Amino acid sequence: MIKHIVMWKLKPEAEGHTACANAQWMKEHLESLMGVVPELLSCEVGINVVDGNYDACLIATFASLEDLDAYKKHPAHVAISTYCKKVRESRVACDFVIE
Repeated sequence: MIKHIVMWKLKPEAEGHTACANAQWMKEHLESLMGVVPELLSCEVGINVVDGNYDACLIATFASLEDLDAYKKHPAHVAISTYCKKVRESRVACDFVIE
């Protein structure tokens, strides 16, 4: 199993919305991928509630690195990722094996 964690620092304003509104959009749309992307086994998106370095965090689970790669290429994910790239200042990710 693979755990995929991504954290975003969002622009204060982008695409006509505040960072808070964009974080909420990201949460709703990323979590909506459950049942759409077959390789996505679990998905949780959190929005930071205290001042910190990052505004939102994704925690997702996949059966394999190949499934993670399929998720990244899935058209529904690509559409959401395209928006996320427009509203973020920075992004970090970590993928690791869980047993």
